[in-house]
Amino acid sequence: MNTDHSATVRREFQHLFSPFQIGRREVKNRIVSTAHAPGFDSGLLNKRHVDYLERKAAGGAGLIMAFGSASVYKYSSASYGSVSLWDPENEQLLEDLADKVHAHGGLIMSQATHMGRRGDSSISGRPLQAPSAISEGIHRETPHVLRIDEIPPIIDAFADAAARLERCGWDGIEITSFSGHLIEQFWSPAINKRTDRYGGDLTGRMRFSEEVIEAVAEAVSDDFIIGFRMTGDPVTDDLGLDQDDMLEIAKRLDRLGHIDLFHISGGNAATYAAQSAVVPGDTFARSTYNHAAHRMKENLSAPVLVAGRILDPEQAEDALVNDDCDLVGMTRAIIADPELPQKTMEGELSQIRPCNACTEGCIGRLYMGMPIICTVNPAIGDSSLENFEPADYMRRILIVGGGPAGMEAARVAAARGHDVMIWERGDQLGGQMTAAVTAPERPHYGRHIEWLKRELERLNVDVQLKTTMTPDSLIELDPDKVVLATGSYPDILAAAGDVTTRCVTDIAILDQAVSIEKGDRVMVYDREGKFRGASIANFAATAGASQVELVTPLWSVCEDLDAMQKPELYRLLAENQVVLSPNQQLAGQKDGHLLLNDVWSGNERLVDEADLVVFVGYQTAEDALYEQVKQADPQLDVQMIGDAIAPRRLSDAISEGVRIGNTL
Repeated sequence: MNTDHSATVRREFQHLFSPFQIGRREVKNRIVSTAHAPGFDSGLLNKRHVDYLERKAAGGAGLIMAFGSASVYKYSSASYGSVSLWDPENEQLLEDLADKVHAHGGLIMSQATHMGRRGDSSISGRPLQAPSAISEGIHRETPHVLRIDEIPPIIDAFADAAARLERCGWDGIEITSFSGHLIEQFWSPAINKRTDRYGGDLTGRMRFSEEVIEAVAEAVSDDFIIGFRMTGDPVTDDLGLDQDDMLEIAKRLDRLGHIDLFHISGGNAATYAAQSAVVPGDTFARSTYNHAAHRMKENLSAPVLVAGRILDPEQAEDALVNDDCDLVGMTRAIIADPELPQKTMEGELSQIRPCNACTEGCIGRLYMGMPIICTVNPAIGDSSLENFEPADYMRRILIVGGGPAGMEAARVAAARGHDVMIWERGDQLGGQMTAAVTAPERPHYGRHIEWLKRELERLNVDVQLKTTMTPDSLIELDPDKVVLATGSYPDILAAAGDVTTRCVTDIAILDQAVSIEKGDRVMVYDREGKFRGASIANFAATAGASQVELVTPLWSVCEDLDAMQKPELYRLLAENQVVLSPNQQLAGQKDGHLLLNDVWSGNERLVDEADLVVFVGYQTAEDALYEQVKQADPQLDVQMIGDAIAPRRLSDAISEGVRIGNTL
């Protein structure tokens, strides 16, 4: 990077890349990867998790916070595949991880918690523990009420975890109450009904948290950072605590004089809606909790870190300039591109792979019991896709189809040194994503496609639009290798062919090939059970339909959608007065109308009051070209990727594109 360019970057991001003092430690910049559980472990830390966190440090983040929901207490087992800080078997890898992060100039801290009633006992076999016998709204299991003699061992466990981390070379610990964990449960008058010294008024309800902080401070040296993560905006009344209460709690904790860093975001786990706000998706405003952090910063002596939908370096800089915070959590943005800090420093902002805010690969998968991936960054799920070796020699690569799979294959192949061309029959790149990005609930969903377009231009990929490929035209181009990324097309149920009611697909509506007229009665039939059915139902309701019904053969609408996306879609369905009809199976037609059968009773229902039926989840692979080309030239190296093989998820299309691009 030349001197003039470096100076420009420093001016544009002078706050973001300025060093900052946290306690007695200095962090090199204000960018933080906040603690989260990737689901790679089951109590014991492993090399995959170490490598995952080191990659963030190598990419330039100043502070790496590790191990979301890491358990300090043996009798409160770690959840969501997190790490057990109480287990001495983790010490060697804890030491290795600290050394690796420090080698890249970063600081490293670990979150530490007891989750209390948040969870269930089905895996550990141990009862949950909580201040009172009041179950959480999400998990619904009645916990064991902690006796007063059972509380000191938990406090000691926090102190022991801090001492272990410092002994292993770590820079700090982040004690957490956040997202409905045990400390927050003690604070809440709606949950804590105790009449002993740990209950009653706010002083009593805060005693547990204060004793934890005091014990941790006594167990470590003054050089060791003590952080505290909490909600600044509970977004629900179910805790009996509002933003004013959270500020008062933070001020009291601040007066203890031990906390070096407050970490502020929002939401909690009292309800499904509040839980979805813990890791806010694309229906939430950008910089979701900056307001809460700003207020905390105005009233606390310790510095403040904010987290919640800060997606871009410019947005992070603004948060610092506006005095919303002292450090900025950019966790999902760094998952999408671990090199975001370094690329920003080098002025390569257009090359930063953006988070598309879908939450499907990261927190969504975690809440479905699976390790995280990243929809737009397949290296999170498969580290072999992280780096690409230059090609042995340049080949002429033809990619047929300019959807996500084809674009990714072209990007990687071109980056490795191949001469790459894309032939796309449509008038723009993106495939079905060009329609999907118009869904109003997902304003950031198209960011990855726009990034791919920029990358293809930067890498001089030859893009031919409005070009239909035939076997003859393909062979005439004389490519060395061919990748068919022809995708799939949306379809309607074959039985709907002769009905009198208009039958269309959701893509046809989003593509504006079909319009919803004011007053239309719309039925959406969704066999997929994820995002699209509810989304198009909401779209129809807001487009002027007089009534909308969302029908599915599944147990419930959005049956297979993760718990972080589902609450917001349900809220919008309710606001738009969409009628929900699960357990209804399409059973053909009768008298020119579609026929539904109740899955359980078998009762028939004739769909004779709809002006428009929208089908969701019927996709057919466009694979005919493969056999045609192989028949025309059996020796030609032809491979298929993405929906052309079988219609699946966006993450599959992207990962297959990257993988094939790396093998050509």
